[in-house]
Amino acid sequence: MSLLDLIVLNRRTATDAGVVSQVPTLDDACVVKTCLREVQVTTRDAFDLGDVPAGVDAGGDLYQGAEAYGFLLRLASGLESEIAGETEIFGQIKEAWRKYETEHAGSAKSLRPWMQRLLQETKEIRSEYIVGLGSATYGSLARRLIGGRPEGTTLLVGAGQLAATVLPYLDSADLRIYNRSPARAFEMLAQARARDSGYTTTVLEPTLDAELAAWRDARDVVLCVPADVARDAARVATWREHAEARGGRILHLGIMDATGTAWQGVPRLACLRELFSLRDAQAEQRDALLVRARRACAGKAQLAQLDDADGSRPGSSNHGWEDLAVFLTL
Repeated sequence: MSLLDLIVLNRRTATDAGVVSQVPTLDDACVVKTCLREVQVTTRDAFDLGDVPAGVDAGGDLYQGAEAYGFLLRLASGLESEIAGETEIFGQIKEAWRKYETEHAGSAKSLRPWMQRLLQETKEIRSEYIVGLGSATYGSLARRLIGGRPEGTTLLVGAGQLAATVLPYLDSADLRIYNRSPARAFEMLAQARARDSGYTTTVLEPTLDAELAAWRDARDVVLCVPADVARDAARVATWREHAEARGGRILHLGIMDATGTAWQGVPRLACLRELFSLRDAQAEQRDALLVRARRACAGKAQLAQLDDADGSRPGSSNHGWEDLAVFLTL
């Protein structure tokens, strides 16, 4: 089958304006369904292009040839998803194709070379540009600021929503949790993912002495509580006297920065400002990689068009990037 015969209908089943496409589901198409869209992959023989004006409206899109293949590459790579780069869509496409091959053996024969090329090139794009993009949750950013897997004892102060978000990322063999309400700390632990069976997790008594004793032992401390004038001076003094030499870090997620607080001048202290700066830097890097991934999809689609024009078998290109450069100048 020629690439020119590849047809893709993208039917959005949910939009901001509430528009739902009326594109019918074709009986002989490979259909990929997600919560936001229905994508139909078919051939020109099975789809009458004369029906396009009546069948494709504000809620749907029609792609043909290299544009269809390029869209499928972006879709399978997660670049068309609300969360750019997500992996679930690739599994959905593979499952839809497996089902289609089983139920429509005759029609699948013509689509198979292009679908096999799609799956292979999606893996290449994902491995080069998308895998390892990293998440931007408070927990993942906190772990990066602390420096990966903490050594020694880690003290988590707080048991609210922010602490619950950070907790799963504190991969410390000895984790101690302090909260003025131990019941809330136990509730947070019950709702969190299970920690390694060889790790120790301790909920401290709700006294200042118990908290300061943990400060003396801790290598790293994560505070998920607001500034506390009554306690912060004692925390800083204990840290300086007993724990500073261990080379750990304090991550204070209850203040934007240390200026004008008891924490001002404390070495190896990071606050929300540092966390947000890391988030922004990571977002810029992520955006740059996604732009490159989209360009790679466009490039592979045009190489597929070149291969199709000279009769190359889908999945085995006789062209290099120098050929694509000539193609782009035409």
